This record gives sequence, structure tokens and C-alpha cells, in this order.
Amino acid sequence: MDNIHLLSYADMCAMPEPEWLVEGLIQKRSTAVMFGKSNAFKSFLAIDIGLSVDTGQDWHGNTVSTGGVLFVATEGANGVGRLRIPGWYDHHRIDEGDRRAFLYPKEIRLDVADDITGLINAMNIRGNFALVVIDIFGGSMAGSEIEDKTARAWVHGVQRILRETGASILTVAHTGWQDDTRARMHTHFWGSFDTRLKVEGDKEAMTATLTVERHKDADSNGSWGFRMVQSNGSLIAELDASVSTGGSKKRTLSAGNKSALNALDDALQEHGVRKLGTDWPPCNVVQIDQWRRHCYLHSPEDKANTKLVAFNRARKALHDGGHIQFYDDHVWRCFG
Repeated sequence: MDNIHLLSYADMCAMPEPEWLVEGLIQKRSTAVMFGKSNAFKSFLAIDIGLSVDTGQDWHGNTVSTGGVLFVATEGANGVGRLRIPGWYDHHRIDEGDRRAFLYPKEIRLDVADDITGLINAMNIRGNFALVVIDIFGGSMAGSEIEDKTARAWVHGVQRILRETGASILTVAHTGWQDDTRARMHTHFWGSFDTRLKVEGDKEAMTATLTVERHKDADSNGSWGFRMVQSNGSLIAELDASVSTGGSKKRTLSAGNKSALNALDDALQEHGVRKLGTDWPPCNVVQIDQWRRHCYLHSPEDKANTKLVAFNRARKALHDGGHIQFYDDHVWRCFG
């Protein structure tokens, strides 16, 4: 067994600032989830981001760090490899010699150690990768996306890819059945991502918006509106200032209420339990006091009474807005 290296205080202070792979969107050596309803153009936006990294082109005005990109297409791989990726390259007039993206054209079980080993070995043979795009989340595991055991094995596998290859991971996922404010997955999945990106699309208008819901280690802001244009047998995202990026219930949350939701995610990840019975939801719940303690850790206030007032205000606003629900001194996120 390798010796474990512990960081001293001096080592901690010398730790580097996070670097951006795509400025304001995805950090290097991090995990991100892009979530939204079906037909919201998530896959096309993921290709747009990934191939911007591959070619080094600015992503709609945001600086990009160039690097190898691997697309893991668990659904519709033929269309991705034959139409969507070439269509993006053709639209942006990328020379044949500069088209360096790779495709893993089938399902992969990221909760199975042997599959992780095989993927890492294949990546090491091809060279250095800066980004792995997994599309779609539900096809990337052997177990169920709502099981704790699967979630912990999957997160461990993704962290191993990140650790051993240095690549960031962008996972594309669908929203919950009844709640479009989060992806359809176990809470442990949801809480593990460094970045959460929400996509909302209008199929009739052929528009989409992408909003930063959370960065763990950076300011959580940024939103972009796109018009999807047909080109070279695919759809291409073009930045369009006329596409409104405001108006959704989730994005109108105050900074304090959004911080309280983030604290609830942290509390659910650390203390969440599953309760049995007709009065309990099919998801993890956490004691309200445990959520409150996590809120206090996020709070900029110094006085205990001020923190309590802010917590109670956020608790009421989030409940009234349909983001959370209570029962028997417990709280949970409203989803599927």
C-alpha cells in the first residue's frame, strides 16, 4: 500500500487556485452535470462545449483551454459520430487534421471497476484528455440511478477517472419526473458534482438557455441564450442575445435561498436517510436541524439569532416555492 501524504498547514496555503477549462463554465479536473428535460438540446450543447475544448475555439466569447476530448455516447452513438460531431466541425470550418475528438460508442458501467480500468487504459493509449463527455447519465451504470450503492460506486469510478487521467467529466442527465429543478438521480450523485448546469429548451422556437446553478469553488453565476440552427446535417448552437435567460422559478431565487438549497444538498449527502411508509417520499430525507447547521456553515452572518432568522426566511420561501417538503421534523428536495 502506498504511503499516505498528509498536507501541512503550509501545504494547504500553497494549494493552487482552481483553473478554468471553459471560463465560467467548467473547471479543470472537476466534475459537472448538465441537466434538463428531454428535447432541451442538451446533447447539442454538450457537443458544442466539448468540441470547443478540442479545437481551442472560444466558447461563445469564453476562453477555453485546449485539450483532448472523449465523447461517451450511451444512446444514439451512430448519430453522434456520423452526424453531430462532423456537422459541428463542418459548420465551424475546422480542418481535417484538427478534428481530434474521440468517441466511445456504447454504454459503459462507471459503477464497475473493470470498466473504469478499461476506459482509463484506452484513454492513456490515445494520449492526454482534458474532458470526457458522458451522454446520457442513465446509460452509464450497471445498477439503478436511484440506488445508494450504485451512486457511491459510480462517484468513486468518476473520481478515479479524474484522478488518473486529469480530465474533467461533463455528464448529461434528464431532470426528475415531477421536478425540473434537478437531475433524476440519487442524492449522492447530485451532491457529488463540482458544477451543476441547467438547460431549458423550446423545441418549437428552436432556442435553449444554459444557466450555472452551482460551482462549489467559484461564483455561481452565468447564463447564455442560444438559437439552434440547422447546418451540415446537425443542429448548431449560436449565441443569441434575444433569447431570454430569465424567468424560471429556480433562477429567480435569491442568493440566500439558493445558498440554503445548496446547504440542503450537502446535508442530504452527509446525513440523508431513506424512510419507509406512505407518508415518506421515495428519496433521502434529513432532519431539519441538520439542514439548519449546514445553512449556518454557508451563512455570512456572525450572530446566531441573525442566522436563525435568515434560515427560517429561506425555509419558508423554499417551501412556498415548491422546492422542498417537510414531514415529522424532516425535510427533502421535491423530486420524482
